[in-house]
Amino acid sequence: METLPLPPEPAPLPPAPISAHRQVLAAYDRIGEADLPELWTTLRSSEDVLVEAKAVDVRVRAGEALPLAGLLAVAPPDAIATRRLIEAGAVVLGEAASPADVVSDFVDIAIGERVPAQPGVLVFTPTAGLVPGGLSVLARTVADGQSVLSAITGPDVDDPTSRPWPESVRLSAGERPHLAVRPGAGPAFRKAVGDLLAGGATVETAVALAGHDALLAPAGSLELTTVSTCAADILVRPFDDQIALDLAAYLNDEQLRIPYPATGIDLVVFGAHLRGQPLNSRLVELGARFRGEARTASRYRMVALPGNQPGILPAAQGSVLTGERWTISPAGLEKFLAGQPPAEIELEDGDTAIGLHCTTEAAGSCRDITEFGDWRAYLRYLTAIRPMSG
Repeated sequence: METLPLPPEPAPLPPAPISAHRQVLAAYDRIGEADLPELWTTLRSSEDVLVEAKAVDVRVRAGEALPLAGLLAVAPPDAIATRRLIEAGAVVLGEAASPADVVSDFVDIAIGERVPAQPGVLVFTPTAGLVPGGLSVLARTVADGQSVLSAITGPDVDDPTSRPWPESVRLSAGERPHLAVRPGAGPAFRKAVGDLLAGGATVETAVALAGHDALLAPAGSLELTTVSTCAADILVRPFDDQIALDLAAYLNDEQLRIPYPATGIDLVVFGAHLRGQPLNSRLVELGARFRGEARTASRYRMVALPGNQPGILPAAQGSVLTGERWTISPAGLEKFLAGQPPAEIELEDGDTAIGLHCTTEAAGSCRDITEFGDWRAYLRYLTAIRPMSG
């Protein structure tokens, strides 16, 4: 007797949003059990906080995008940054006398004056002028810290020290950042340095940042523009915040996809600027951030131009082409294009990115290599057919 085929497995449902209401109930239970009033400057009534948490859940169910929904916070009551936290979906329980201890045990994030990091709690001190009031962020993960920084960063018209991101902001130091390391630290610090070396960083002993992407110092240095862990402080130049975040994420076994600076422009490349190809260093020098493989819509052709580069042309009878997606600053993009007119490349997922089109005239009688779909596949083909010497 034949059995009927099983129906296909249903597609997995997206994860349910975290309920701010349930988070608040659980937090107040922990606070009551701990009975440590000395940790708090102000602890708001659970009734008031639950009302705000329910409002966040309603906004999420209505489809509103709240990057901090479900996160519990402590923060100064009248700060502009606190208002921005709340607008992004965070629920504020009060203000802490010991924010690192409160983040460790009761809430997810805190903003306030800078304090030393402790096990399980990271401290993020952004470039002066990015966050109103010059506040630091405490969080358990680098991803949460970056999300908070993104939510509270922005100009303040009443603060003359407020600064925007520069047009030339670096979004990455590449796969092999060049690090300076201050001498004379303990085992945890040496382990952090060893982990970064294993990840591809180059390291040399130095006491200053000059000539390096970042400086690692023993924890507790409390210098500006850093991410602090219990093992080390990661110091960078003003506006190189993303480099410190990436290094901290590596040490914390995390990976950050979207950069903190909000000025990036998506760029797609297909030839010598791909990773591992001769001109990729140019993108790294310009602080561009690798975002992953990119596939075009099925309406492009690729030709092999003189000079060992591909040319990309729109075509009615085209195909999907594979390249790489990068994010780059406005000033970096201008330098990358070097006067060449940018083109909009339509991607397979419906997004668009900046790229370079080859004109029909430039393509001329060049070999059409669309069938390979990928410049590197074409290079492998050339290697395979190359006559062996000797």
